[in-house]
Amino acid sequence: MENKTEDKDSEEPKVKADEEGEEFEDFEEEVASREIVVPGEVLTEDTKNFQPGRGTIYNRNRSKIISLNIGLKQIKKNYINVIPLRGFYTPHPGDKVIALVVNKNPVKYRCDINAKELGVLKAKNTIKRGGNSRSFRGGGGGRPSYGDSNTEKYEIGDILVVKVLSADRINETELTTVGKYLGTKNNGIVISIDPPKIPRVIGRDGSMIRMLKKLTKCNIFVTQNGRIWIKGDDIIHERLLIESVRKIAREAHTEGLTDRMQEFIINEKKKRGID
Repeated sequence: MENKTEDKDSEEPKVKADEEGEEFEDFEEEVASREIVVPGEVLTEDTKNFQPGRGTIYNRNRSKIISLNIGLKQIKKNYINVIPLRGFYTPHPGDKVIALVVNKNPVKYRCDINAKELGVLKAKNTIKRGGNSRSFRGGGGGRPSYGDSNTEKYEIGDILVVKVLSADRINETELTTVGKYLGTKNNGIVISIDPPKIPRVIGRDGSMIRMLKKLTKCNIFVTQNGRIWIKGDDIIHERLLIESVRKIAREAHTEGLTDRMQEFIINEKKKRGID
């Protein structure tokens, strides 16, 4: 997915410099090891100190933990996980993701969230409640108010930052645009990479993404479904950032990636004659 987003009346979520750490709090540098494992591979026989996490299970007699996927082995606290190298996004409650409105009816929107199934955004989950947020018909100027039971706020084709309210195998994934950093993303370009590689774009404690912002002079907003919103002063810097993100995704399994990417961007800027 690579989309150029258009201007809308709704406000673009902005991130203040001192809130940057909070923006990344949902992401972690998950890759603690560069060891690639395959399905059925024994990850440990120490079942007293470790438990199976994502992408892993016990064997039949619970004497070993084995991998279910092709991916990178990760030890996090006392859990052993396998981070897939490729795959669809699996929604989890609380995730912030970039969604594309693909359909709507009078009471809800259907959104592509880069998962196997579409997500559902009900009209009632686009309206902030409480305090003095009650809306009235007619009168007054400024931005329009929207009732609880209509879908006039967003249009098909809109790019939204949403939060997952609920997700399971039986019911549809339910979304909301009420909350910090949520709503329409104005202008910019949206690109996609494999969701498991998103933590590498962030880097440990946000090191990679801060370097990308500084050297390319672009804003970048990364979400957990593998979609990334990019906006720069010009297409030259945006193109450099897009190429850099693609390179990170290709080399996500390697060590020393942040230093290599910094060298790559500096060299590319010299070649292209840009600041």
